Formats: sequence, structure tokens, C-alpha cells
Amino acid sequence: MQQHYILALATLWLFTLAILPFLFSVARRRAFENGLTAGKASGQAVNNHHIKTLEKTLADKVTELEDAKKNFTQAMNARRDVIAELEARIMSYTGLAVTRADYNLLTDAAETLALAEKTWKVAPGTEPWRKRATQQRQDILALAMRVHAQLRATPATAATAGEAA
Repeated sequence: MQQHYILALATLWLFTLAILPFLFSVARRRAFENGLTAGKASGQAVNNHHIKTLEKTLADKVTELEDAKKNFTQAMNARRDVIAELEARIMSYTGLAVTRADYNLLTDAAETLALAEKTWKVAPGTEPWRKRATQQRQDILALAMRVHAQLRATPATAATAGEAA
């Protein structure tokens, strides 16, 4: 009987040796699959963390971009306002500086000085005022002629056509 036990043990030993590589390969495959699954889960967790970090950074950058756009728009609007104001100033200076009324005022002043000169001519001791009135009359007439020349040289627009000489 002891031989039967030995024979059974030997047979069992042979089956164990035959089945053992299969069991090792199954265990190795299961361990690999478990490790692969755990590695994929760990990698996915790391990727999710990176994605959340990048999304937060992107949201921060979008906020910064919106602020920069708002500041840029405000700066551009301020510049446009300054440009519009400067253009308005320039346009106000490019208009005709003198009008027909200015010319008429100058000629009337010259006539008044001529009358003053004639009046003082008969009065004794008024020689300095007469000379002064004559000189001022000549200066005012010269200025009036320059104004008249400018009014003639400047092309008349619809707004100044009635005022120009």
C-alpha cells in the first residue's frame, strides 16, 4: 500500500509540474492585467489633474485677455477722443480767420482817423496827434488791404460766400 501512496504522490507531483507553468502564466497574466489597469487608472488620474490645471490656467488667461481687451478698448477710445478733439481744433484754425465785417471795420476806423486828422488840422498845437492819426490811418489801411487780399485769395465756401468781398 505504501507503493500506491508513493505512486499517487509521484503522479500528483508530475501533474503539479505539468500544471505549474500554466498556473504561473495565468498568475503572471493576471498580475500584468492588474498592473496595467492600475497604471492606466493612475495615468488617467494624472492626466485628469493636468487637464484641470490647464483648464484653470486657460480660464485665468481668458480673464487676463478680457481685461487686456477692456483696457485696450478704453485706451483706444481715449486716443480717439483726443484725436477728435485735436482734429476739431485744427479744423477751427483752418477756417477763414477774417471776414468781410473785419475789413469793413478796418476801413471805417481809417475813415474816422482821416476825419480826426482833418479836424485837428485847423486847431493849432495838435501837430503830434495829427501825425499819429495819419500814421495809424495808413497802418490800418495797409492792414485792411491785406485782409481784402486774403478774402479775395481764399475760395468762397457756401458758409462764407456772402461774407467774402
